[in-house]
Amino acid sequence: MALTLFDNARSSNALKARFGLAVVGLAYERREVPFAFPRPDWYLAVNPVGGIPALADGDLVLSESNAILRYLATREGRDDLYPTVARERALVDEMMERWVATFRPAFFKIEAPALGFVLGKGMGAGEPEPEKALAAAAEVQPQLELLERLVQDPSGFAVLGRPTLADVTAAPILFRTTKTGLDLSAYPGIRRWRDTVTALPSFAAAEPVI
Repeated sequence: MALTLFDNARSSNALKARFGLAVVGLAYERREVPFAFPRPDWYLAVNPVGGIPALADGDLVLSESNAILRYLATREGRDDLYPTVARERALVDEMMERWVATFRPAFFKIEAPALGFVLGKGMGAGEPEPEKALAAAAEVQPQLELLERLVQDPSGFAVLGRPTLADVTAAPILFRTTKTGLDLSAYPGIRRWRDTVTALPSFAAAEPVI
């Protein structure tokens, strides 16, 4: 049965799901969900929480992007992306959780003013405020310095020296640093990670926008 991804081109979490689908090589149908609140009744019938994205695989519907990634990798037997070896899987899971809990919120503080975020409308809906973005970058310097220490693998990937779900999780936000004007010259590890992951053909196939 065909997969259906309920997404929006400007959603970083939807881009994450599209990247995951491209990495594992699955075809799917895209159905756009508007950013505006309240979300349409037809979408709430699919995903009562209302977040974007959601993935339908037959009668299974998943609506959290990291759960979607783990499901896709497991469904396709891609233990290179999401290892079955406990020690390796733990490293991937650890980085995915660290990203969501610590680093994603830090980058969002920069993105919101830099890319004109408006609640309920998403990125690009308002006027950019570059001065506020610069101030935010200074504010989150401790988190950036911490991330820099964590991504020193010369392979350019987050863990295990190869592409994993940890990289797929972070890729959309790393890509956004090319749009926000964030200066990564003091963070060569982060820059190498971003450039390595976003250069993968599967990332281009996910059609990143913002």
